[in-house]
Amino acid sequence: MLWMLLVYVVASNGYASAPTITPSFHGATFTTSEECNAAARKVSLYSTPGTDDIAKSGMILVCSPAQADPPPPAPPAPIVVQVPQSMPPTYPSFPPPPPLKPPHH
Repeated sequence: MLWMLLVYVVASNGYASAPTITPSFHGATFTTSEECNAAARKVSLYSTPGTDDIAKSGMILVCSPAQADPPPPAPPAPIVVQVPQSMPPTYPSFPPPPPLKPPHH
């Protein structure tokens, strides 16, 4: 499963202003969760020299699966064995009836 590092930037300007958060953007893709978390710990936020304490910013880093695990495979369909039905025994046909004799008067 692939993991991606999502980055959110939180910023506030002024003492009473509400912080705003940006939509996430895809920082990088990793093959394991451990690699993603290790990369997230290495990310740092820098501030430009000369900014005062009123402007505050921060980042939220999230490791998330890039794609869900595939669904488990469906159980195999039961094997249906068709047993040939036995044919009823064949008997010889009946002999034809004897010819009728004309009645005697």
